[in-house]
Parts: sequence; C-alpha cells; structure tokens
Amino acid sequence: MDKMKLEVGTAWADITPPLELGLLTSSVKGTYEPFLSVRSPLKAKVVALKNQGTVVALVSLDLLGLTETVVGDWKHFKEPINEALPGGTVIITCTHTHNAPESVGLSPLYELPRFKTWLADLRNALITAITCASASLQPCKVRFAVSSLQDYSLQRRIANAGRVVLSDSMQPIGKHLMDRQPVDRRVRTMRFIDDQANTVATVVHTACHPVHEMCLPQVSADFPGDLCAALARTGEAGMALFLNGAAGDVNPPTVSMGAAYAVAHGNALAEVARRAIPEEQAVDGTLVCLSREIALPVRQGVDWLSSSTVDACLHVLAFGPLAIVFLPGEPFTEVSNAIEHASPYKLTVVVAYGESSIGYLPTASAFDDGGYETETGRWSYLAPGAAVIVQQETIAMLKESIQSV
Repeated sequence: MDKMKLEVGTAWADITPPLELGLLTSSVKGTYEPFLSVRSPLKAKVVALKNQGTVVALVSLDLLGLTETVVGDWKHFKEPINEALPGGTVIITCTHTHNAPESVGLSPLYELPRFKTWLADLRNALITAITCASASLQPCKVRFAVSSLQDYSLQRRIANAGRVVLSDSMQPIGKHLMDRQPVDRRVRTMRFIDDQANTVATVVHTACHPVHEMCLPQVSADFPGDLCAALARTGEAGMALFLNGAAGDVNPPTVSMGAAYAVAHGNALAEVARRAIPEEQAVDGTLVCLSREIALPVRQGVDWLSSSTVDACLHVLAFGPLAIVFLPGEPFTEVSNAIEHASPYKLTVVVAYGESSIGYLPTASAFDDGGYETETGRWSYLAPGAAVIVQQETIAMLKESIQSV
C-alpha cells in the first residue's frame, strides 16, 4: 500500500436511546419529557483518515451535544475512546439535533441511572466503530465542492419592539426576514473515492439549527439524518456524514413544524450535493492535525461553575489546500466568517458543536443587543470576549499548520 496516499475507513453505530430518555422541552425552565416514538434512528458515524503517520478519526453524533456536566469529566470520558485509535486523534462533533436526548445538562435527565447506562453504551459503541473504521482503511482520493441552498435557513436574531427575538416567534417568515444577514447558506461536500472509483464516504457541511421537530415527542436526527438517508438511497454516496457549521444564530424558517419539513430540508441538501459532483475539484496533500486546549473566561454572575474559566478544545485538520476547523459550542456566523477570512488556506470549513460543549459563543456586539443567546443560563455563560479568543487561537493554529502542509 502506498504510504503517501490518504487512506480512509468508515463505520457507524446505532445510538438511539430508550424512549424514557427524553427531549429538552425548555432550556430556561430546565425541563424534559419522554419520547413517544422513534421517527428516525440516531447514529454515530466515523470516518478514519491516515496519511504519512497522521491518524484521525472524525466522529459525528446525532446528538444535541455533550458537556462536562453530563459526562462527569471530558478527558476521562474520552480516554478509552482515544485508546481505540492508538497514536491518533479522535475528533468528536455533534449534529445538534434537538430531538435526541437532552444531553447537555440543561435538565436533571443526565442524573438518571438509565441515562448513565445509555451514555456508557454510546461510548462503547463509539469505541467499536472507531476500531472498525481504522481496520477498513483503503487508499482514497478527495474531491471537494462548494454550492449553496436557498430558502432553508435565515439569521434568526431579529430586533422587534426594542428587543432581540428569535425568528420562530415571528411566523410566518416573509422574504424581508429571509434576506437578512449574516447567514451562510453554502453547502460544502467532500467525497472520498477509492481506487475502483467507488465513493467510500460523503461528508456534507452547512450551518443551520436542526429544529424542524424541536419539542415534538419523537426521536429524530432531523434534517441531518434525512440528508444522510437520502444520499444513502442513491447507492453512490458511501457512508454519508453531516457536519454542522456555525449555526448559533441560524434557524430554518420552519421551527417545530414537523417531520415533513425536516425531510424536505434533508432531501434538498442531498440534491445539492448530488448536483455538485461535476463541479468538484481534486484535493491532495499531506494530512496534518493540530489540537489545542484553551481557557475561556466565564461572565460574572455564573454561580453554578466553580471556576472563572472553562476549558475549550480546538482542532485543525488540514489536507493540502483544505483546512477543517472544529470549534466547541455554538459560535455565531460572524465568528466563523472571521476565522475563514483570516485563514491562509484556499479552502476553510468551520465546524461547530465539537468536543465538550461550552454553550453559545456570541460576538461581543451581540451582548449589546441582547437576546436568548446572550442571556445568562446554562446554555450561555461565556464572557463577551470569549469569541475573540477562539478566533485568535484558531487563526494561529491555521497559520501554524500550513507550515507542515
């Protein structure tokens, strides 16, 4: 086997919970309710990458997120997961579907023994999937495309009567709201193609909250799951995996309106990915992975944390002209844009909801405007300067990594 080539392997596992492990019904009140049924299964998907001694397992979980509160200690939780990839780096991301168990510690659900059992089972399933993915490595080429999808996402923070409200409170959504900026409607696709011209995996990236089914009592991967299912039905996409972008301030226009809207969104993304194939460009180079843990300041008045800082894990994965940045929590569109514009790479993709969640990551100006994402709560507790620190550290990592590409 040519050690100069990129090698790719895939695997997945079912992580659908029992129905009693319910969904978040109010972050403000800290409440959850049991599910009544399963609309679509939740999955853990792994793409293993190897090139010239660098080994990475990229994980996408159909979950709202994971936090230190829920897992107990993030480093301890990840230790056996990391051991499944000796000498490599495991990067965990979540799709942020709101119809998965409430797994970010906004309610007491994580304290239930049954939740702890499910979480342990999830970790074991992930360990097995990583082992299987790394055992199935084969030489692959990478192809990358950029397209867009209109009408399915909007800037959700809207000034109304002197305060900032979320777009779902202003139904129906008119064109004047859909046209507001900033919102990134790009769809980035990466295909890994083996020596027989078969697609081993298709990775799709875009930025939008998966909340078409929010607060509706069925387990669902929302539009990311429907996207992957639609690609799988073609029989030509290999394993499909979704990476969510900086969606902290981006919603679909149809929040909590039901499964039909999630399916339509997923199908539309799948069609965009299919149509982008003729426009793909080849990507080649050396695989580089940098990881860094930084401390971010907590704002005043946060009495449930014992420290004035929280740890945040950043990753940069680069391959030739392409860099993929992995950020924790829910960054705003402008945070992603600032990183991308300062990146020394020709192609830069910013992925959110990585590793242990740190809540919302708003811009400093958003705190002046107010709104849900800046209110002090277990969903938002970082100081206004945290986003700038993340931007600066990530940009520094991008500049450092390009020296090795």
